[in-house]
Amino acid sequence: MRVFFRKAAAIMAAAVITASAAVSCSSKSSFSSDPNNLIGGDLPDDYSKDLEDMPYGGEYQKFEAGDNDFPMGIDMDPRFVTIDEASALTNYFYSVNNQDVESFKKAVHPDLIKYRLENSEYSTEKEFLDAEYELLKQYTGSDFTFDYILIDGRLKDTEGAFEQYDKLVETAIPGCNITSRNMYMVDVTYHKPNDGGSYSLRYRFGDYMNIAIYTIDGKAYVIS
Repeated sequence: MRVFFRKAAAIMAAAVITASAAVSCSSKSSFSSDPNNLIGGDLPDDYSKDLEDMPYGGEYQKFEAGDNDFPMGIDMDPRFVTIDEASALTNYFYSVNNQDVESFKKAVHPDLIKYRLENSEYSTEKEFLDAEYELLKQYTGSDFTFDYILIDGRLKDTEGAFEQYDKLVETAIPGCNITSRNMYMVDVTYHKPNDGGSYSLRYRFGDYMNIAIYTIDGKAYVIS
């Protein structure tokens, strides 16, 4: 596994409806009943309507490209997603879409990039990103431009949910200081050349992408 797009390809090839991250740590049904999320869930009888008590989805904020130096627009609940985490996510998708090495380096820890390249057939970050873009074209059907990232939920830190990511970080970035780790349900909209429509990766993959973001030594990184 190199990035969550690789896992998405394997999942779609097997026609399995599940998350396209490395490991699906929560099924859609379990997420829907999670009281820490509003999306698709039933509200408990003692549910508070005060914003500070509302679960994910109680407040949404849209950031345009350029806000907070984000290279892409993003919709999220700012009570749960930090600006630094949003920066990592927007830079990640922007880097894949535009094969932009500098954005890639902002989104992924340098030691993790080095580890991934050393364990792949690619010798440079540009080759790696070129391959990811070409892989995505198999699902979009043509060249594409990402429009917006939508973070539709934060998954609970259930037992074993982060085990694979923890092991990856321990191997690639030994001795680092992890101050937080979160798993987000992510969708991305995109358009095609000479096409006025708007499309969703979620529907192309069959489910949300579950993406892990770790804050390491004071900076948020996509772990993939």
